[in-house]
Amino acid sequence: MNSRERFLAVLAGETPDMVPVVPVLDGYFAPKLIGRRNDDCWADGNCLAEALAAAQRQFDHDGVVAEMGLGPDPDVLGCRVEIEGNQVPLVVETLVEDAGDLAKIPIPDPWRDGKMEPVRRLAEQVGREAAILGSVRSPFEYAATVRGLAGFFADFYRDPEFAHQLIAACLPATLAVGKALVRAGADAIVIKDSFASTSMISPAHYREFAYPAEAEAIAALKETAPVILHICRNSLPILPEMARTGAAALEIDSPVDLEQARQAVDGKVVLKGNIDAVAVMEKGSPADVERAVKVAMAAAKAGGRFILSTGDSIPAGAPLENVAALVEFGRAYGKY
Repeated sequence: MNSRERFLAVLAGETPDMVPVVPVLDGYFAPKLIGRRNDDCWADGNCLAEALAAAQRQFDHDGVVAEMGLGPDPDVLGCRVEIEGNQVPLVVETLVEDAGDLAKIPIPDPWRDGKMEPVRRLAEQVGREAAILGSVRSPFEYAATVRGLAGFFADFYRDPEFAHQLIAACLPATLAVGKALVRAGADAIVIKDSFASTSMISPAHYREFAYPAEAEAIAALKETAPVILHICRNSLPILPEMARTGAAALEIDSPVDLEQARQAVDGKVVLKGNIDAVAVMEKGSPADVERAVKVAMAAAKAGGRFILSTGDSIPAGAPLENVAALVEFGRAYGKY
């Protein structure tokens, strides 16, 4: 069983030979492996593909996470993005002030300016040996981006109908990008809904605003490929709802206890996580990584519905030996 087969077997509800190891090793960490800065690769899909492929060759993890590139004139649904050095790409302009602006939200052309090159070239370079995971923002996260986070959250109280309209207006963008990722060669789609975390909004607001859009997007996209739903930080209070979205797997972050997570979803969905990307991967040692892997395996390995991963993106400053240790100990403790 190779890496891709192992990953897809888990998403299909089967028990593989060992737990797949698929860390969130993306454009924040990978460029340094080819001596490039993050902004070089976010603006150049060929650079990002080269960096992600180099990471997979070096660490031999079972799946590669590839986002759509930002292209030479970076924007997110018409909102200008600044990228500088090794910093996180930052949206610096919003698009929507009121309902009259909803018509401004574009349906993106994911193929313009080589934005699909990271996925397409990865599929060529990695072949059928390792899984390719394409990443797209949820309608809820797109809505927060084009509106601005403070204004969007205020809309929940001041004008909830407008908030619903805004999220609905962003759904076509999620579907367009998600379907393009699969056409470009992705084996699975990761829907990122970081702003839906109960570290940021209440469970009630998640259920009212984020959950319906997640379920609608996943229902449409899972016809083309399995879907993984990612929500950062604390998602424990909403895990039962997340499990009902139709996602094949839930990517959970380090604040969530894996044993409690398994109980919350009642074994009905695959869990992907949740090694602390900062405290363990960036600030810890290989011994810390080993301890964290043992704890995660003990909590979630039984029954086969588990993918070992970091809870979020591995920071650029994480030592190479910690990433190597994650794969090494994942394989050592992940055998069935």
